[in-house]
Amino acid sequence: MMENRLLVWSSLIGGILALLLSFLYGSSLLAFFAALLFFLSILLWKYGYLIVPMITQHTNIVELRDSYEVVPARDIIIKRTDKGYYASKFMEIRFYESTLDKEKREVKTLFESFEKAILSLRNIVKISLLISAIDLSKQLDEIKTKRSIAESRKSKLKPNSDDAVRLEREIAMWNRKLDRFSKGERSLELIAYASTTSFGLTKDEAVTKVKRQAKEVSTVLSSTLGCEVHDLIDTEMLKCFEWDLFFPSSSEELRDSLV
Repeated sequence: MMENRLLVWSSLIGGILALLLSFLYGSSLLAFFAALLFFLSILLWKYGYLIVPMITQHTNIVELRDSYEVVPARDIIIKRTDKGYYASKFMEIRFYESTLDKEKREVKTLFESFEKAILSLRNIVKISLLISAIDLSKQLDEIKTKRSIAESRKSKLKPNSDDAVRLEREIAMWNRKLDRFSKGERSLELIAYASTTSFGLTKDEAVTKVKRQAKEVSTVLSSTLGCEVHDLIDTEMLKCFEWDLFFPSSSEELRDSLV
């Protein structure tokens, strides 16, 4: 969280200083460029994962990371060996809320779905889950507040009116949530992603194979797990690549890394 705030405040302070200097020297053109650069810095920080791949792909820029290479499209990581090339592609797994609720009630269902998915795949796939328990104290206070507001609004309405009936259903919903929490149910934050690797004698062959494999993995996982699967690019892909070695050590760090 501190890292994100530092970036925002640095851009903000830099933009303000540039504007002050432009006013000091009486240059409207400098003020325009200062405001433009400030806007672009925020835009790049927020949507860089979309902008950077377009730039590197059109300019054919390749990023080297130790013994690995990030292709210009920034959607595949390549490693060169004496025998050939390995190419890896990462995908995000987004579970539907209803699916997660079902899996919380019966963990066995989740593993059965994974088993079914794995048996349907022809290539090796790595599926990674980052799981963190969520502190519910704030959520409990919010639910109690919303329930109190609904009860207060209901008390001012005529019994059996449409609005009163709707508020009764809303109050019952808040009561059910509070009841689940009081029985010890804890919400989990689940980050899931999959990766697949292919080998080729040439770089183009490895890239072509891994794209085909990733498409197959996406189709199988989405149909068997009842989820959405999206290709990861740029910083999101590199983040998952690095998480294979070191991952966030706290819930706050995990949540901040997803901003």
